[in-house]
Amino acid sequence: MKQLILAIAIAAGFSNAAVANDALKAVLVGAQRSPANVARDAARHPYETLSFFGIHPKMTVVELAPGGGWYTEILAPYLRKDGKLIAAANDPASASAYSRKSFANFKQKLDASPSIYDQVALGVFEPPA
Repeated sequence: MKQLILAIAIAAGFSNAAVANDALKAVLVGAQRSPANVARDAARHPYETLSFFGIHPKMTVVELAPGGGWYTEILAPYLRKDGKLIAAANDPASASAYSRKSFANFKQKLDASPSIYDQVALGVFEPPA
């Protein structure tokens, strides 16, 4: 009997993982992704990388230094409904003009598509030089 219960629990876990994997695959081919970022997938392997880390749609994920938003395009819609994405970006009040511009560009990307990015929480990640 214990083996049957264990088998059912394992099967349920695989079923949930399969649903999460299907959702991740759908996001990877979604229209929210820029063609330039999709082209980088061949070298970056987002499905394999995020699967390796055990990404699940109910997680809270902190994306450090999101830059142009390559992972943000994937993580924001994937986590939007049941999880949370915290984008720890450059400080908008940084002494560095580069950091301020980087933050402004990233914020503009988020603001341009609220149906995708309105649940992304912004934080600051700017280590000392």
